[in-house]
Amino acid sequence: MRESNRDRRLDRWIVIGAAAALLIAGQVYGRVTQGMDPDDVLSLYSQLIPEAASFNQMTGMTAQALDANAALIAYVGISSHNGYGGPMLVGTIVEPSGKLREPVILSHNETSSFLSRVTGGRYFTQFKDKPVDSIFMLGEDIDAASGATLSSRAVSDGVRESANSIARAAFALNPQQAEIRWQFGPQEIAVALFFAAGFVIYKVKRLRKYRLALLGASVVFLGFWLNRALSVIQFSSILLGYFPSPKTNLLFYILTAGALAPIIFCGKNLYCAFICPFCGLQELANKISGKNIPLTGKMRKWLGILRNALLFFILLCAFVTGRAAAVTYEPFGVAFGLDLKADGYLWYILFAFLALSFFFRRLWCAGFCPAGAMLDFLRMLMIALRKKFALILAFTKRGFRNYS
Repeated sequence: MRESNRDRRLDRWIVIGAAAALLIAGQVYGRVTQGMDPDDVLSLYSQLIPEAASFNQMTGMTAQALDANAALIAYVGISSHNGYGGPMLVGTIVEPSGKLREPVILSHNETSSFLSRVTGGRYFTQFKDKPVDSIFMLGEDIDAASGATLSSRAVSDGVRESANSIARAAFALNPQQAEIRWQFGPQEIAVALFFAAGFVIYKVKRLRKYRLALLGASVVFLGFWLNRALSVIQFSSILLGYFPSPKTNLLFYILTAGALAPIIFCGKNLYCAFICPFCGLQELANKISGKNIPLTGKMRKWLGILRNALLFFILLCAFVTGRAAAVTYEPFGVAFGLDLKADGYLWYILFAFLALSFFFRRLWCAGFCPAGAMLDFLRMLMIALRKKFALILAFTKRGFRNYS
């Protein structure tokens, strides 16, 4: 029996090591195949002003667009900032008069639902005809696209960086620098309180009867109000090194830290069972039906293997492509954002799992949720590391006593 347990632990560490090695290799490959040489920059300039015959570089990523007679057509600039799914490359065009045209997204890593909210409404028209030395700051002279704040901020930050550079180099202006303030308000406080309540309900046994009530509140506030269910895209972004600014995206860090803190300090994944709004939707559907077909141990085992395989595939695709949202099938955005512009398959997935939830309790969580698989993997890793650390500490103490 002891030999069998040792072999099982060894197999687990081999799997973890192989997974880590493959993911690191994928990340290195993704990083190496990315990058921008001068020819890439000229090609991007040409996308912005196709009629230009040549470009006269001004600064690193800005230039004058000239016609065949070397007359000035416009000024162009490109800049990259992190959106929801990773870097977004934004092109800025400034007329010789110093007025802007609408920005152009040259490349991105956003999901189609987030991108359509930015490009499909009036968000881009806010930039048209603005002076080159404007602030270009969300909440100041630019309003974010509804439900796509991170994507909107990536565009405005890119435009501001390019426009400021052009204003100084071409117009001898000194643009007003935007003051970036910490964003901590009702939304951030509400999310922090949800995680605190989940921890208290877990720790105090007589309060665990309120777990479903907390999940119901999570459906309303974290789901429909904030549309902030934890997604595997957040983990992909972090692993790829795409960290949004904590000043303007504090909610991203509160949500991530709130999910990871119980795993690190207690070895427990509390988010999935106590906080997740999609878990709350499934529990609600199951309660309404009053039916629950139990999943056998063998079914749970194979569903767990499927969930881990899906997670590994998603992360590998993210690392190889450098896109956090390279593969996504989580229906959280359509469930709580009611996004009619989202890819149709996401609506099919949502309806399928809500229908199945009337008969199977939390089937999505058991076999298909990549974010839950990531949290459980981290929980298993933390437990294994704690055991190794305790073993090393015990050997160290024993060796010290023997030496003394």
